[in-house]
Amino acid sequence: RRTNQASHTCPHPNCNKSFTRPFNLRAHMRVHTAERPYKCDTCALAFSRLHDRNRHAKLHTGIKPFECQYCHHQFIRPDALRRH
Repeated sequence: RRTNQASHTCPHPNCNKSFTRPFNLRAHMRVHTAERPYKCDTCALAFSRLHDRNRHAKLHTGIKPFECQYCHHQFIRPDALRRH
C-alpha cells in the first residue's frame, strides 16, 4: 500500500513545494526554467506540460462539443462552459 507522503521536494529557493512522485517534481521544475518541450504541431506554441499542449491542440480542430442549454453557445472545453 502506498502512502501519500510528499517526499520529493523542490530544491528551488523559497519554493518548498513537495510531491509524492518524482515525475510530478520534474514537471514542476519547469516552472522555474524556460524549458517548454511540448510544442503544438499547428502553431508551434510551446508548453511545459504535455497536458497543456494537448488541451491547446483542441483549439485548432474547430470542434466545440460543449453547448449551453440556454443560449446554445458552444465551447471547446467543459470548464469554459461552466464559467459561461
